[in-house]
Amino acid sequence: MRTGGRPEETTVGATVGVATALDELKSRGSALLVVGSVPEEVYARVSACLLGGDCTADRRRLVVEDATTPEARYASVDRWTPEWTRILQCNVATRGSTAAASGGVEFSPGQPGSDRSRPTPRSSRFSTDRPSRSTDTESGSRQGATTTVNGSITELGVEIGGAIQQFDSVAGGLDPAELRVGFDCVDTLLAEYDERTVFRFLHLLANDVRTVNGMAHVRFPKPFEAESTRLFAPLFDAVIELRLNGSEPQQRWHFRDADVVSEWLPVDS
Repeated sequence: MRTGGRPEETTVGATVGVATALDELKSRGSALLVVGSVPEEVYARVSACLLGGDCTADRRRLVVEDATTPEARYASVDRWTPEWTRILQCNVATRGSTAAASGGVEFSPGQPGSDRSRPTPRSSRFSTDRPSRSTDTESGSRQGATTTVNGSITELGVEIGGAIQQFDSVAGGLDPAELRVGFDCVDTLLAEYDERTVFRFLHLLANDVRTVNGMAHVRFPKPFEAESTRLFAPLFDAVIELRLNGSEPQQRWHFRDADVVSEWLPVDS
């Protein structure tokens, strides 16, 4: 793909190649990088779709954000119990307190699909019984599903990894694309940590999601051509580029393994 400097990538239409490549990502687990500076409402609509808003199948959702996002992102969420939906508010430590907060633990990426042990998160509101997969709306709210994570980047990673393991456990094994993860905090982490540390964190996050055949999307509101985008892009299976064409929000998909890039498509298409 263009991010990796591959000149042989092919531009395809909305129905050629893109749908096939996306189906492949859903079947085997994937991580997507969402780039481009667009209004919050536009990103919320894209994120809602990636979280499974256009699907009738059951979805378990984990969202990591550093600020409250528009309600459009959660319009399709009808289960606000921790077995189905969790929102983590990221409040990372400053550089000066990192060592004390993390206890000297250093991030190191694992291999894709490896079975890495993790400390148990500080608290768990998950039940040990597998929940019923009814279509009835369950009571709850976005506020009730939100937990603030204070501490270092290491503790944030532990909390995310623990939540993924708990989703997998309570489901009795997650189906492909059943788990959807949204992560909005790259800029927040870069304000406190160097690029190498954040790169390792994202590597670990992507591998954790792929291990359970889930789908993650990571927001990085920088231009597609930016040097920082080129740094992180190899960690991901595809890059979704967002822009405003006048007042019309558009998206363009760049698939790494398929060596294809879509045309500019309307958001919500």
